Parts: sequence; structure tokens; C-alpha cells
Amino acid sequence: MAESLINSIARLRVIEKRLLTREFIGRLSSAQSYEEALRMLAEAGYPLPAEGAEGDEIELMTRAKLEETYSLVEELMPQRYREVHEVFRMRHDLTNVKLLYKLRLLGAELDGARLDFGGVIDGEKLKEGVKRGDYSMLPRELKAALEELDVTTYHGADPMQVSCRIDSAFMEYACGVRNGFVREYFGALADFTNVIAVIRKAPASAMLPGGCYSKELLAELAEALESSPERAAGLLKSPLETSALKERVRAAFEEYEKSGHTAAIERARDEYLMELASKNRSDIDSPAPIAAYLLAREREAEVIRLLLTAKRSGVPASAIEERSVAVYG
Repeated sequence: MAESLINSIARLRVIEKRLLTREFIGRLSSAQSYEEALRMLAEAGYPLPAEGAEGDEIELMTRAKLEETYSLVEELMPQRYREVHEVFRMRHDLTNVKLLYKLRLLGAELDGARLDFGGVIDGEKLKEGVKRGDYSMLPRELKAALEELDVTTYHGADPMQVSCRIDSAFMEYACGVRNGFVREYFGALADFTNVIAVIRKAPASAMLPGGCYSKELLAELAEALESSPERAAGLLKSPLETSALKERVRAAFEEYEKSGHTAAIERARDEYLMELASKNRSDIDSPAPIAAYLLAREREAEVIRLLLTAKRSGVPASAIEERSVAVYG
């Protein structure tokens, strides 16, 4: 890890110019063939798999770039900000914890489980820990939640309740990180996610902590949805408030009211989180630009997987471009 944040940000200013632009993504979606798209990506810095390499070609390319990104971010992030680096990567560990814990509850074998890539905890160590009920490698909030679940699930468990408890513990951990960007990012994520959960009539236990909407307000929102959509929108943001986040949540909710699909809120959530990351890229006295670069590369890999898979499957270019723009921002 670096010692000087200023030096790291200076290096990052050069490196981040290699991020793929929206214009490049547009050209990629218009490539005449899957093979042409691969060549374009190779020229843009995504290494083609070695001849004879085992595994899916698309996954190998994106994984190689992400491995490079994770190593770089760890190198750039000063030690005093290590937790900022870890909280974003630990989202992948969270996916793995939920998978392994549920497999254990079902009495299934954990050794062969295919884990999500990108976390900070070694997969084999995590498997062994979940097997033994040893969660010492996890943040204290997650450790406490899993130990609690060990007791409450002894005679049986609802998989959804398990996920809710683990998600809630992770959000407690994330929102407890002493960094303004991290708290703003995960707080916004909680708010959008909670509104979607209310619309889907999820139980109160599914609501995430850390957002600006209280449990009481979310319960009131659930009641208003049954009788008055106008009142529900007012609960999300009153005309007198100046919150940019609440403005976006309310606008997304009103779009949901027109379409009847929560995809509008999910899209608004993704766009808002990307904007938060982009907004902080100009900071020179905060680790936010380094975290933003990590998030941008992960988003980039997601778009590339989508585009290449569609190209390989013969999906029309128009459909690819529409979906890729929705994902990329």
C-alpha cells in the first residue's frame, strides 16, 4: 500500500484515462461480429486468454482486467484508508458468505461451491470458516450476525431471513466506516433498496440500516402504497426538502407508478451511485477517487460481459446498445 495519498491520486489521474469511454462502448456494441469485438477490447487493454486456457473466454478476459485493477487499487490506497478499499471489495465476500451459509444449512458440500470473484477473503479460508462456525476473518458486525444465526437456525431456517440478517449486518459495517464517501454511497444504496423492498412487500426485517428513511417512515410508506400513491411520493420527499438523493428516489418512484415496474428505481439507483463515484473523482485529499476507479472498472467489466455474451449469442446490435447504455450510465 502507498504512503502518500497525493502521489497515489497523481498516478491515478494518468491511469484512469484508460477507462473505456461511452463512445468506445457504443462502437463495441456496433461491432460486426464477436471476433471483431474481441479484437477491439484487446487493443483497448483487455488481454486475450492464452491459447489453450481453460474457462469461458469472456470471463477470463474480464477477470484478468479486474485482478489487475484490484492489485493496483491495493497498491494505491494508503494503509490508513485500507478499510475504504476493503468495504467495496467485501461486497463479493458477502455474496460468498450467504451462499456458503445456506449450503451448510441444507447439509450440502461446501468444497465444490463456486464463489464470487473479487473479495478480500481467501475462498478456501472462508469455506473452512463457515464449515466450522468460525467467522473470525469477517468484520465484527458480520461475525456477530452469523453467530446469532447459528442459534436461531438450529431447528430450521428461512433462506430469505438468513439473507436479510447478513445483508443488514454488512450494511451496519459499511455505514460504520469512517469515511464520508463510503457512508454516502452505502446510505444511498440502502435508501433505494428499501423503497424497492417496500414496493415488493418485503418484511420489515428486509429493510437495511444506514439510509435516511427510518423504519417508521418505511412502514408508513407501505401503508400509503395501498391507498394513496400521491401520499407515498410525498413521504419520499416533500416539496420543502432540498435533498438530491430524495429527489431522485421520488422521481424514480413516480416513474415506477407510471410503468408498474421497479426497474425504473433500480436504474435510478445504479445511475445515482455511479454519479456519486464520478463526483468524487476530483478529490485530492480523500481516498474516494481510488474507490471510484475500482467501481468504474467493475461496472466496465459488467458491461463488457453483457456485450460480448450478446454478440456471441447473435443478439441484434440495437438491443445490445440499449441495454449497455442502461448499465453503463
